[in-house]
Amino acid sequence: MKIAAIISEYNPFHKGHAYQIEKTREATGATHIIALMSGNFVQRGLPAIIDKYRRAEMALLGGADLVLELPVVYALSSAEFFAEGSVRILNSLHGVDLLSFGSEEGELLKLDRIAKIIATEPYEYQNILKKHLSEGYSFPKARNEALMELLPDISMDFIQSPNNILGIEYMKALYRTDSSMKPFTVKRAGKGYHDEDLEDQVFASATALRKTLYQNIPLHGHVPEPVDQYMKRLSQEKYPFVSLDDFTDLLKYRLITNGHTLSNIPEANEGLDQRIQDIFRRCAFDSIDQYIDEIKTKRYTRTRISRILLQFLLGMDSYALQSMRKETPPSLKILASNDLGKEILASIRKKKEIDLLHNFGRTLNPYQELDLKASEVYGLKNTSYASSWDFKGHRI
Repeated sequence: MKIAAIISEYNPFHKGHAYQIEKTREATGATHIIALMSGNFVQRGLPAIIDKYRRAEMALLGGADLVLELPVVYALSSAEFFAEGSVRILNSLHGVDLLSFGSEEGELLKLDRIAKIIATEPYEYQNILKKHLSEGYSFPKARNEALMELLPDISMDFIQSPNNILGIEYMKALYRTDSSMKPFTVKRAGKGYHDEDLEDQVFASATALRKTLYQNIPLHGHVPEPVDQYMKRLSQEKYPFVSLDDFTDLLKYRLITNGHTLSNIPEANEGLDQRIQDIFRRCAFDSIDQYIDEIKTKRYTRTRISRILLQFLLGMDSYALQSMRKETPPSLKILASNDLGKEILASIRKKKEIDLLHNFGRTLNPYQELDLKASEVYGLKNTSYASSWDFKGHRI
């Protein structure tokens, strides 16, 4: 048995995801695939367009064997916490041989050189970083400039490409946790990560597919055939695809009643919490997208703001997020598995440090509490999800 893991969102599952699974098996000899997948809210600061159980079922149809839920405390975090939390979870299973991820150019050596510098912070790197910070650069810009000076053969475009950013964070986490997992990267095929064009694209982006689903246009030809049939059934059932703007009124209510606790969200520092509240008081808006447009600046990105607003909506301001993100949760939820997935569970049963559960018990730990809240809030806007599952994971 050779187990590979993929940290994923599958929002929604498409041909590019199936390609990654296929190439991972083909190039590494992996016999079993684990998908550690975000639940009902994802790292880009969005609600998942389709609920976590149905996305997990589609992942099995697309080639995964076992789908585990990445707790929302990591799923709705910056790339650093998203990656490190995921890697620590996979380490705790004590049976995963490989970590597979996508990258723009598929060049593992370049990603490794960058990740090693960031993870180990050599003296020269620290000095250059301090110099740029003293010049008034933001930390991300100062870090990138330092990397460019130390690695002149690597371009800024390479460092800043969306999939490469996550790939670097995964590899940095492998170094910092002294992981036994070996990295493997698959070159991204098709259009760019944010590309919204669907026409004539074999490997369309998830962004383009979500836009198409919101317009009630079938995805035929852009997702694997079994997933396409599954999606057709959802369409026939008039499944309610969820968007960020569905939560506008709920967010307004939270800002009205608890806006003063927004400062408890760690990413809302440097005065961003005050900016969010000030703009809420003086600007009328009909959608969260419109609200974010008013808040964002060169310093505060759309994705960061969206994550903060969703963290606040889910009540994360009442939790010690910083300490939770630096720890490994005591349990994970199993979302879906096939026969090979059951073999994985049997293989790691005695070695794992983390409980793998189909359902939550009566007593919840803080990670489970937040996941339960995320399910309940999501269920308010996805009636199909709310009527198909109770919120401890039992199918009705």
